[in-house]
Amino acid sequence: MAIVQCPGCSKSISNKSTVCPHCQLQLKEMTAEQIERLANKQRISKQQKFMNHSFLALILFLGGFLYMYWRQPEADSVQMMAAQGAIAVGCVWYLVNRVILIYLKKKK
Repeated sequence: MAIVQCPGCSKSISNKSTVCPHCQLQLKEMTAEQIERLANKQRISKQQKFMNHSFLALILFLGGFLYMYWRQPEADSVQMMAAQGAIAVGCVWYLVNRVILIYLKKKK
């Protein structure tokens, strides 16, 4: 008996299971092609989620940068710290999401 991931919910299940205890997916009635197609759909959905997150991170980064450019807040003011924080968080969040996307694409 081995532990595998359910193609429907990606949770750990036994390879002998006929029904996933988490999402109630009927594994016994599915062909290998259907299981692979479902796993592919799950992987693409995960990639799209991280792509959306990277766009949000980019918007946060650009928002902080553009605020600093147009408004030119005074040094050591709350506005300056907020803009710098948005730039830092957006940049790190974007980079982490891009690394995860590269990992997911190589995992194919």
